Amino acid sequence: MNPIFKLEGLGCKAGNQYILKDIDWEVQKGQHWLVFGMNGSGKTTLLSIVAGYMGCTHGNLEVLGQTYCDDTILDIRRRIGWVSASYFDKCLSRETVLDIVLAGKCSTLGINDDITDADVIRAKTLLKELRLKTKINYPFDFLSKGERQNVLIARALMASPELLILDEPCTGLDVFSREYLLSTIRDLAENTEVTIIFVTHYPEEIMDIFQHCLLLKNGRIYAKDRTETIFTSEQMSAFLNYPVQVNREKNRMHIQLEVDSHIKELL
Repeated sequence: MNPIFKLEGLGCKAGNQYILKDIDWEVQKGQHWLVFGMNGSGKTTLLSIVAGYMGCTHGNLEVLGQTYCDDTILDIRRRIGWVSASYFDKCLSRETVLDIVLAGKCSTLGINDDITDADVIRAKTLLKELRLKTKINYPFDFLSKGERQNVLIARALMASPELLILDEPCTGLDVFSREYLLSTIRDLAENTEVTIIFVTHYPEEIMDIFQHCLLLKNGRIYAKDRTETIFTSEQMSAFLNYPVQVNREKNRMHIQLEVDSHIKELL
């Protein structure tokens, strides 16, 4: 069986510094992976490369049975849904909500002549489901953080992707929108053939559908295994260099830790 994507010795350098190094990772169709790591560990860079929005400096990468090049990049990206505020907030500003979602059909930053009336109907339906019906003509930078996130989610779902990569998709969402999105992700995982990669900083967003986990630390893979094997108190204490207690409650994960602050002593 061909994997959805396969990385061998993948690396990315900025000047003389490695952002990513020696990344070996293979994901099979229908698997759902959690990617977990602290700020600056390289998560967004790694997934930007997998999604075809950033290049690596060395190593091998095969996605959906192909390698990225000028002739294949758009065809591959059309089959991938990519949600990342860290990436798109740098690229989008005055574009309207509707145009951003329509651009998801071809995984470009702007719309082209391929847009049909059926595409417009689909885009509007997605935006209505995500409570953005009244904002379809708003510029992207006029929206709240949560609203922008929902626009990117609609964009990612526009082309019914085979691979859905969600880079902290719940960031900025209110409590209703977060639970609605998590419910949607569960439904997609359990009732479609889409493969999902999910990044979060918040353990309570880690659902039991994510049976595989990759831990990233300082641009390198710290561990990759079954989530139940990695998310233990012992493993996560070692990963975080801090004693923590890991618990599972109602199909969600919880990490408990006590952190002392000394800021008051500086005031």
